[in-house]
Amino acid sequence: MQIALIVILLLIAVGFLYEQYARHKAKSYKIEGDFIDVGGHKLHYLKKGDGKATIIFETGVEFGGHIVWRNIQEKLSKNFTTLSYDKAGTLHSQRGDNPKTCASMAEELHSLVEKLALPKPYILVGHSLAGLTLRSFVDQYPEHVVGAVLLDPAHPDTYDDFPPKTRKKYTNFPPMWVVAPLLRSGIIRIMFLKLIDKFAPNAQKSEKDNFKEAVDLIHKGFGTYIEEVRKILQFSAETKSLEFREIPVVVLGATKPTFDTPEDWDGVKVMNDNHINKTVKSSPNGRYIAVDCPHTIQFEKPELVVEVVEEFAKEVLV
Repeated sequence: MQIALIVILLLIAVGFLYEQYARHKAKSYKIEGDFIDVGGHKLHYLKKGDGKATIIFETGVEFGGHIVWRNIQEKLSKNFTTLSYDKAGTLHSQRGDNPKTCASMAEELHSLVEKLALPKPYILVGHSLAGLTLRSFVDQYPEHVVGAVLLDPAHPDTYDDFPPKTRKKYTNFPPMWVVAPLLRSGIIRIMFLKLIDKFAPNAQKSEKDNFKEAVDLIHKGFGTYIEEVRKILQFSAETKSLEFREIPVVVLGATKPTFDTPEDWDGVKVMNDNHINKTVKSSPNGRYIAVDCPHTIQFEKPELVVEVVEEFAKEVLV
């Protein structure tokens, strides 16, 4: 018993030291892009290209910020001005004191693009949670948005429409007194380094390398990621009455689950039903494209995303 206890304590100590070393090492990384104050705190962003319209990338519940869009942004920046950024508290951006709400995130993004004086109009490209946060952005600042390309986006009704077991799986989060020690133990970091092959099993090596780089660069821990995960139901309730107004929307729907369980397959069905019957139907000229991969479409199908955005741009930039 004593030997087992000693081994456990040693593992905890090693994990803690590993996490502290990883955070310290990440601070020395040469950051691409720049920072801008959006009202008491700074957001990190990466602007590329100099086209007459701007493509704005919005992540979902994601700790990788701008990095997850790297390959897609590089290709689209040949013909467009492009902007990727880290949401408040994510990767290089400061958390600030603003509440974590869709409205607040939309306000911060608007402040960022206005201060940068990016060319108008805007095409929004977002993944997952962006299906909610961008609703708030379009609701507050519709005048310069001409369209949105959404990758397996959440809908405000998604969690209400899940079967009970699926809803429980995706919303039954452990209390913070359990999570907080894990954030400092190294377990969360190691877990994510291992999960890329499950999140996107057929992703190109460069995409997997981007994901692993994002994990390596977390120097503040994964606190904001956990905060957003725990507020999913709040975000859904906040955007219940919001639509994408009169802008055209293209939805790329993932047709495979991340994990091969009945609950995950039910989740895929509900997500795609909402893509087709709610998000697309509520948009003028809305269009749905089924994609044969799991949720993180930008990792597995970056070329498809680039192709869809480029064709979509030809339609809306007239």
